[in-house]
Amino acid sequence: MAKSLGATLTFLRREAGLTQARVCALLAERGMEIQSAGVSKWEKDMTVPNASQFLALCEIYGVTDVMGVFTGRSGPLAGLNAEGRHMAALYVRLLHASGMYSEEPEKPARVLPLYDLAASAGTGQFLDGESSTPIDASNAPERADFAVRIAGDSMEPVIHDGSVVWVRSCESLESGRIGIFVLDGQAYCKRLRADGRETALISANSAYAPIVPAPDDGFRVLGEVVGAAL
Repeated sequence: MAKSLGATLTFLRREAGLTQARVCALLAERGMEIQSAGVSKWEKDMTVPNASQFLALCEIYGVTDVMGVFTGRSGPLAGLNAEGRHMAALYVRLLHASGMYSEEPEKPARVLPLYDLAASAGTGQFLDGESSTPIDASNAPERADFAVRIAGDSMEPVIHDGSVVWVRSCESLESGRIGIFVLDGQAYCKRLRADGRETALISANSAYAPIVPAPDDGFRVLGEVVGAAL
């Protein structure tokens, strides 16, 4: 005949070498205040512990096979005597203490805005900062702040038509870096060439001539391309 919950709790406490008072103290350490009389009522089947108290008791008593211990159904510790169950529980504690087998916490999802209107790698296209959609950025470089979908083949073969690039927001860029630029209200993905005398936007595709901003063209840097998403 299967033991009652109270009888099982009594057996586990005694097997762990704990008094009812010590169990109360261990529960208090876990933020659960209860008197010895309360533990006694559990063991006499007069009351039952709530879910949090029950799980805490399992932890205190070293119960790893809850189903097997409390229902008698087959579990990973089925067939082991008290010493075997104790050794299994000790091994589990050692695995936890080693830190080698701890579950890694899930990383919070990282989302960055993807501009819906493509930055042109060709003739130029408006980049609407108010029109963007969220994109999964879990694999984006840490310094990326937003993404832009590229249109055109002027940066082939470095950046392909239709690809998405990650961009770090900045207002200035070193010569030789690829960035997203606004010129006369339109956005471009180009390589910056600045030699102190002239600033030019250079395409990777030799079929496209350099673009040289005029002083009144409203030229500015939106950011540096720091990686490709697709």
